Amino acid sequence: MLKSLTRNVFGIALTWVLILVATFALLHWYSQPSAEREVPDLSGVSMYEASKRLADLGLQEIWHDSIYAPSGKPGTVVEQHPPPGSAVKAGRHILLTTFRITPPSERVGIDEGQDARIATRILETRGFQVNVKEEPNTLLAGKVLRVEHQGQRLDVDARHPKGTKLTLVVGIASAKDVRVPWLVGLSLKDAQGILARRKLALGHVGYAADVTSLLDSSLAVVMSQDVSPGTQPYVAEGTAIDLYLGKP
Repeated sequence: MLKSLTRNVFGIALTWVLILVATFALLHWYSQPSAEREVPDLSGVSMYEASKRLADLGLQEIWHDSIYAPSGKPGTVVEQHPPPGSAVKAGRHILLTTFRITPPSERVGIDEGQDARIATRILETRGFQVNVKEEPNTLLAGKVLRVEHQGQRLDVDARHPKGTKLTLVVGIASAKDVRVPWLVGLSLKDAQGILARRKLALGHVGYAADVTSLLDSSLAVVMSQDVSPGTQPYVAEGTAIDLYLGKP
């Protein structure tokens, strides 16, 4: 029985010796500059955790760059080189790219009078969140009146971080304003009919010098109008439109 107990103790001791030898051999292997080790996958971990994992393998981290993405967790690794699974030697530098902690700033770059739809696309392309607010302004209907942030008007050169919520104030025609019709080329009768349907009035009617008879005037067409849809798209109901007629 004593002999059996001695064999058991000896076996346990031998096992521990082998474990210690293997451990020292593994540590020695890792400590050798020529020994290769596998680069771990560091995606999504913090720089602190990445540095710790690499140090445990005898590798060194180098912060290489940072990028911005609205969905990215700030300060975590998004890219690395060499890639995960690569075999490298001890002391190798691992380049890490992280998500930015703070988003980059962008120039607003929108001024009064710009087309509202184009301005919206520009702001969204620059990474801003855009809220459109309409405000009565017949002269600038469909155009930008101003850009605001938290109720404050922004200068065209103002800069804000990507993701900032901006308000684009856009002009619209008021309920009592009507669109100015294009009357050039129409007869006086047809022009009067269109003005009436738009709730606009016929103003002064002038004729070119070559309109000298009643027949000429009956055949004359509108050559120009004092209020043009190209320069003033909307006017108030009842506004008088002056017409100038000539031979077709």
